[in-house]
Formats: sequence, C-alpha cells, structure tokens
Amino acid sequence: AIQNRQNPWTIHSLAVTAGELMFSDTAYIKETRTLISKERSRLYDSLRKCARFQVYEPTANFLLLKILEERLSSADLFERAIRQGMMIRDCSTFPFLDDKYIRFCVMKPEQNDRLLACLLSD
Repeated sequence: AIQNRQNPWTIHSLAVTAGELMFSDTAYIKETRTLISKERSRLYDSLRKCARFQVYEPTANFLLLKILEERLSSADLFERAIRQGMMIRDCSTFPFLDDKYIRFCVMKPEQNDRLLACLLSD
C-alpha cells in the first residue's frame, strides 16, 4: 500500500547532496548564465538574418526555428545534424507544431559554430 502511494520520482541521497553542492557554486552559475545569454543572442542574431528560417526570440537556453524552405523538413535537418555528431530536436511530434520546426540548446561557442554551419549549409 505504501509503494502505491509514494512519490514515483524519489531522489537518491547522493543526488540531493550533488544538487546542494552544485547550486552552492555561485561563480559557476553566474559564468554559465553569462555564457548562455551571450551565445543565445549570437545564435538568434545569426539565424534571424537567414531567409531559410524564422527564429523565435528566445528567453530560455534553447532556440525554436521554423523552416521556411518548402523542400526542407525537420527530419532532414535532424538527420544532417546526427551525421555530423550533433543533436537537434525534431518538433514534429510537439502539440501545435509540425515537420517545419526544430529546437536546439545553447551550447559552448565552438559547438554553436558547428551547429550554425550545419543548419546554414545546403
């Protein structure tokens, strides 16, 4: 009876300790937020100049793009990225989106450069 009523997402004590330590490193948190903010702006600025995509202004650590090219789908870009060792999210299964949307996380500058090259190549 207890197992049926307990929280299915229990947290292991080591995970709790790791989380407490992680969130106490305020210098790392500040550095990460600064990096994400800078890279998010750089990616947004680069992609909004491209006629291939409509990029939605981001407020989180990821960007959402609509593919404007008729011949290109989210599956096409997903496959291209995977072949180059990168991961993007095909949003075709998201409610209210279709095979013209992709999403990807903001990463380190070198990784973002690789992703931009992948997305912008023909």
